[in-house]
Amino acid sequence: VGAVKEGRTIYDNIVKFVRFQVSTSVGAILAVLGAQVLGLPMPFTAVHILWIAIIMDGPPAMTLGLEPARDGIMQEPPRRTDARFLSLGRLSRLAMYGLTMAAGTLLLLHHAGLSGPAYALTLAFTTFVLFQLFNVFNARVEHASAFNRQLFSNAKLWAALGAVLGLQMLAVHWSPAQNIFHTTDLSAQDWALAVVVASSILLLDECRKLLLKLLSGQRRST
Repeated sequence: VGAVKEGRTIYDNIVKFVRFQVSTSVGAILAVLGAQVLGLPMPFTAVHILWIAIIMDGPPAMTLGLEPARDGIMQEPPRRTDARFLSLGRLSRLAMYGLTMAAGTLLLLHHAGLSGPAYALTLAFTTFVLFQLFNVFNARVEHASAFNRQLFSNAKLWAALGAVLGLQMLAVHWSPAQNIFHTTDLSAQDWALAVVVASSILLLDECRKLLLKLLSGQRRST
């Protein structure tokens, strides 16, 4: 029984890791393609993309593999032997996450464009990084709400997210890093705006899960 539980947990964590990695890649690709289609400047430089790959695909993604077993994992029936990591339903949700990240990033890129290219690029870059911080929680919990009693069960994940946020603040506000990343200082209002836009990826998915739960409850009652 213990081996089965451990096996299910490992498989579950691999799925979380893959979902997070793929959604990040989809969001970045759509943001770059969307900027070209809409005639906007590029939202990221090559250094930004490398930075996103290092800090987001590193500690946060790896700590998803250290998640404890979620509640109810042993009450589920065995998965099919031909079950896919990325089923059609998962792929559609990942596409939705990617579209949300791309739309929010390009919206702020366009919004900040009148204040100068360096400012617009910094705000778009920061917003995309913050999107990943919120998207981690979508990756953690696929069907139930992310705001459950296991929210703080993975201390390593929270430490990784705090480290990423601190590194991003250094990339934006530390003079030597500004020369490398071609960033400029953001105000507190800019950070607040980026957080509000980036949190939409989590809030929209929570609304989706709640709607599906309500619809499922109505079907059972009828």
